[in-house]
Amino acid sequence: MIKIKTNKTKANDFAKSFLKPGAKFALTTKIDNWLAANPGHRGRGMFNYIKNNIEHILKAEPKELEKIIQEFLKKGYQKKILTKKGKLNKLGKEIEIIFNYKGFRESKRAILLAQSLKIKSCTYCNSQYSLTVEHNGKTKLLFHLDHFFPKSTYPYLSLSYYNLIPCCASCNMSKSNKPYQIKENIHPYIDSLDEIAKYEATYKSLALFLLDINKNENDIELQLNVRKKFLGDLKTENKLNNYKNEFKVETQYQQFKDVVGETYLKGLYYNNYRKKELTDFFKKKKGISLTQEMIHRFIVGNYTENKDLLKRPLAKMMKDISEDFKLI
Repeated sequence: MIKIKTNKTKANDFAKSFLKPGAKFALTTKIDNWLAANPGHRGRGMFNYIKNNIEHILKAEPKELEKIIQEFLKKGYQKKILTKKGKLNKLGKEIEIIFNYKGFRESKRAILLAQSLKIKSCTYCNSQYSLTVEHNGKTKLLFHLDHFFPKSTYPYLSLSYYNLIPCCASCNMSKSNKPYQIKENIHPYIDSLDEIAKYEATYKSLALFLLDINKNENDIELQLNVRKKFLGDLKTENKLNNYKNEFKVETQYQQFKDVVGETYLKGLYYNNYRKKELTDFFKKKKGISLTQEMIHRFIVGNYTENKDLLKRPLAKMMKDISEDFKLI
């Protein structure tokens, strides 16, 4: 779960795109039409509440979204839109239709949202690409937008800027539709997995790997462990465990033992002398001065700065193990 920076300007612009007066797709227009068609309906109070708070709903940051959910519960609105089994009832589906997430997902606004975030890998697992591509004159999103607060339970949050999390199809399908709480789960706009935990290869498995690097690669054991400063912090440890269980990341990352092995061998080879040799080659032979960041990218084969971890799959894992292997 790689942290995404919040951006009030982008969130404001996103919200305004749904509120243009008189436009057919404007949410306020849709709500007004519903109110006009249902003069004595038991849901009028709820629809008026949504209308009066629509801009806030669209641009509110995650903790504020959770407060909106609490307000819906307090006012009794949440019960009005769900069946006893927790599914959307007729009234809940009418909210779902008004917000029309499916229409948004197929619109240019979804593409603009994806492009503005400048994210190239899954926010949840960081093991797969999440790209926006041009093909035959059309722009396509090759990834999903997950709802941290499930739209199947909270349809009024289906278009909230900070509730649309770029991710791969695997993570979107792996994540359950159960109601999420910020206190129990890592939220990519609040928490940083990089600060909470790190990927580590066990020393025993690395020693076994070195006995025969051509045969023992599959014996490398990779773990995602809470960082030392959070040991004993039950709240943080619980969040990490929920994240690992929900997205099966440790199971996923067992597929990349070859990458771990290659990175470990690089760590044995690229001592300070080799790094200087590399720098001198580009400077003397090519007239190119390599920055420390570029040297690290060159020898690791991935981004290694915290700010760049969403630019390429496996960046966090490779940064973590490269630090352990003294490669960077």
